[in-house]
Amino acid sequence: MNGNHIPLAERMRPQSMEEVVGQGHLLGPRGALTRLTSGGRLPSLVFWGPPGTGKTTLARLLAQATGHPFLEFSGASGSAAELKKFLTEHRQQPLFRTVPPVLFLDEIHRYNRAQQDILLPSLERGEAILVGATTENPAFYLNPALRSRCQLLPLKPIEPGEILRVLERAWALERPGEEAPPEVLAWLSGWAGGDLRSALAGLETWLNMPVADLEGLREALGGRLMYDRADGHYDLASAFQKSLRGSDPDAALYYLSRMIRGGEDPRFICRRLLVCAAEDVGNADPMAFVIAEAASRAAEQIGWPEARIPVAQAVLYVANAPKSNATVLAIDAAMAAPDLPVPDAIGDAHTATSRAAGKGEGYFYSHADYDRPQAFLPVALRGTPFYQPIRPQERNWRDRTEPDPGALDERWTAWAQANPEGGDVPLDAWATDLHCSREALARALSRLMAGSWKLERLLRARPEQG
Repeated sequence: MNGNHIPLAERMRPQSMEEVVGQGHLLGPRGALTRLTSGGRLPSLVFWGPPGTGKTTLARLLAQATGHPFLEFSGASGSAAELKKFLTEHRQQPLFRTVPPVLFLDEIHRYNRAQQDILLPSLERGEAILVGATTENPAFYLNPALRSRCQLLPLKPIEPGEILRVLERAWALERPGEEAPPEVLAWLSGWAGGDLRSALAGLETWLNMPVADLEGLREALGGRLMYDRADGHYDLASAFQKSLRGSDPDAALYYLSRMIRGGEDPRFICRRLLVCAAEDVGNADPMAFVIAEAASRAAEQIGWPEARIPVAQAVLYVANAPKSNATVLAIDAAMAAPDLPVPDAIGDAHTATSRAAGKGEGYFYSHADYDRPQAFLPVALRGTPFYQPIRPQERNWRDRTEPDPGALDERWTAWAQANPEGGDVPLDAWATDLHCSREALARALSRLMAGSWKLERLLRARPEQG
């Protein structure tokens, strides 16, 4: 075993661009980095992507290849005050006046947006070139002024085949002349989830085990998930919600399990579940929101791992519930409507002054007669249907709204005279004109024609065309 105490991942760090694996979209002949640095000039950059994909390595090699000094800071260990002091004290030094250094900020997302502003003067004056590295999406964690001065370059997880080749080189370095265990290297290349550093650390664990076997290595390393706040956090949450919306309970459970195993905050998961229950199920099944809210409270009280059970129960309910976005369409339509005066009849009439101004005049107390029609919308918006039920479960609400008897009698009399032998009653058109459902209209028609006509319901079938 190599007695060097430097970690294997550090000893295997590439010394030139040619040794870098993966990131062909950046380093290939037509890659973004190849084009950006083709003239020998290095712009400010921010690398973002999962851990172990080469962000620090690329920053060092870019500085080396373009002849810039390399200064490294970390958002995890160095404070913004220390960074500001460094920039202020070193502005007049020859290093800054000749070739501007590459200022590498690892975990740049650890600096808040106000702290990030301290970099702007140095970048504006050309005193330093910023190369940042983050596992977070820059759109969420870097302020717009800093983003506008940097090229944002995403890094992708390393493919298992490329990780395997690096592991084989590392084995040859550590155990020259010995045959590599192919099943171990193959397992590590997949287990790492695209993180080359973790794969090399796993190989180092194997090399240091007194009795090395694959089962023991699996137990020593445990599971590993491709889950981070750069991609996994938002991608899995998006896949989870889309699976719920698409009524796929198996997919929804799978993405739920991925988030749980990745250490996601149960409150975040439950917020997504609640949003889906309201936005994608709505009043097609109002119990979906009730169950999701109950699961959310249960998760807060009992925490992982037991909370997985009530949360999974709610996920299965929401995924299997009938879907309707009528609620979100309705509120968005109402939000887009103009601001119009409240009709005087339903305005505040609790003072003598307001009543003298006509407030409350014409208002009828609805509890005195539930069936008496009354207009509540501003005059210009009357007849505007903001809420338009989509699913039968929602249309049931409108089944309780009966059509105007006089208007229905007028239509029925004209139709009966024109169709003495009977026929298809235009229920859809009448329901629209009379602002009621087909079911409510059919009930009213049955009462209207009682003893003289018979209303039939037909179920027709026809073969599929083609």
